Amino acid sequence: MSDAPPLDLSALVEPVQAIAREAGRRIMEVYAGGFSVTAKADQSPVTEADMAAHRCILRGLAELNPIIPILSEEASEVSFAERSRWDWLWLVDPLDGTREFIRHSDQFAVNIALIHQHEAVFGLILPPVEGSCYYAWRGGGAWKQPRSQSARRIQAAQVCHQPIRVASSQASYRSRRLQEYLQQIGDYRHLFLGSALKSCLIAEGEADLYPRFGPTGEWDTAAAQIIVEEAGGQLTDMQLRPLRYNARPVLINPDFFAFGDASRDWSQYLPLRLSPGQAAPLSNP
Repeated sequence: MSDAPPLDLSALVEPVQAIAREAGRRIMEVYAGGFSVTAKADQSPVTEADMAAHRCILRGLAELNPIIPILSEEASEVSFAERSRWDWLWLVDPLDGTREFIRHSDQFAVNIALIHQHEAVFGLILPPVEGSCYYAWRGGGAWKQPRSQSARRIQAAQVCHQPIRVASSQASYRSRRLQEYLQQIGDYRHLFLGSALKSCLIAEGEADLYPRFGPTGEWDTAAAQIIVEEAGGQLTDMQLRPLRYNARPVLINPDFFAFGDASRDWSQYLPLRLSPGQAAPLSNP
């Protein structure tokens, strides 16, 4: 695809937030009642809420800009030969944290990111239950807008707290690989949270480190990456390189860190048998 017309990234905040809030309403309608769960080809769960939010977001983004293609977790069967020609694309997870949704933990979110030449340049994360909206655009800072309130700028913690505030999901916390890593970092306090909201904790300075061992989709991290970066933090692979998007045939991220304090080499605590950047096996997510 040829380059899209120049975009005013700041002007995307209001319409994309409206799209995300409408998707959130569709999710909450399903959440309030009974729903069935089916398994996708990769055995990950999907519900009516995922699909309702997916349709809502696709329709809204297409109306906002019909030129930019959309890649959603629920419609990702696009060949790399085709999408490798895209300079711009929307990267969407209509319901990030489907397992949290199924468990009624309230810790799920709508993720929408705009990618330009493999980098996230705009991102928005909206947890429908809590109602706040996190967003950022390249060069514009990172912001949190509580429901029915004005937005405020957020900042990642530039100096690591003691004990270190570590974010992860409860499922990931039980994994052997994360436990081995945490044994090396010293005193820490654990913060349990689901979905991309863990990265939002980093962005607003409420957590110091989010280490992720195990497979995630690019739609899980793209919006979070620009929000964390514009808040002064980083989201990197295990070699401390920023993640890139739509750059490979497989839309699966490597293991990664999100953190605020860049003066600390978070890769130094990796077990020796897992050298920095080594891909994680597809077990123990």
